[in-house]
Order: sequence, then structure tokens, then C-alpha cells
Amino acid sequence: MAIDKITTASITDANITTAKIASGVLPANTPAFSAKSTSNQTGLSSGGWTKIQFDTATFNVGSNYDTTNDKFVAPSDGKYFFTASLKINSAGGSATLLGTGCRFSINGTTAGDNVNFIGNGAMSAMSATNSMILNLTANQYVEVYAYYQDNGGGSGSVTGSGDKSTQFYGCKLIS
Repeated sequence: MAIDKITTASITDANITTAKIASGVLPANTPAFSAKSTSNQTGLSSGGWTKIQFDTATFNVGSNYDTTNDKFVAPSDGKYFFTASLKINSAGGSATLLGTGCRFSINGTTAGDNVNFIGNGAMSAMSATNSMILNLTANQYVEVYAYYQDNGGGSGSVTGSGDKSTQFYGCKLIS
């Protein structure tokens, strides 16, 4: 049996308007935010995890990213998508990186992390990233932590200021 004709529905731009999205007729990925660090963060202990300070929101739809406490607070139950990117630096001198990582925590408990170890520690800076979909309930909060380890046991840093390699993004997924 051959198919002679396929009929599809037509959706035009006129059917999707900002007013319809705002009214909830068409759902939006809100809340949504983008946060960054405006200064370098020092004092990362070798072999440990340190909470990262994202003190400026580039945008903060719904005002759920808390720049004072460096965390996102879920306004409602649902699935949320997060990405964080960190530029981690060695203590300098003869110290070189052995490992870096990026962790998400929910209310202080590890939700998931991504750790990279470098053979023979030949780098002085490295990026650490993580992306996750987290199932949150209202008022749970998400924070970002960096893992740092060098071959000299010193303290490292995370690049902030004008560099755009240390950022934290998130939004609620449409469901």
C-alpha cells in the first residue's frame, strides 16, 4: 500500500507570541539566570572542595539567583538544568596542577561532580565544567564547588574579573 499524501499541521509565528508565553499558554524556561565572578577567588586548598562565589547576575529572570550567598533557590518543584564553568589556576612558582573539578550541591549535599586528573602535573591553569539536570523541590538551593590539587600542596585560585571562563547558568525545564 503506497502513501500518496502526508498532511502536517502548520504553526506560524503569529501563533507564538510573547503575550501567550507570559500568560502560560506557552510555557517558558523560567526562572533562568546567568551569574559570573567579578574578581579572582583565592585560597583553594590542595586536595579539597571550595564553594565558588558568583557575585554578579548577568540576567536573573524570576530573581531566584542569590548574589549575596552565591546560590540558586528553586521557587517551585521541577526539573532544572545547570551548567558551570571554572578556570582553576595553580599556586604558581614550581607548583603545577594535578587535578581540577566542578561540583553541584543541593542544600549542601553533593548532587554530582566532574573531576579531571592530569598526568604528571604539567599545567598551571585548567577549566573544570559540569552540566546536570536536577530534580528540585521548592526552596532547595544549588551551589557550585571547585576541586583543586597541585603538586606542591599550595593554594590555588579561580579566575574571575574580566575573564568569562568562570560562570554559572541555569533554568527550569518546561515540563
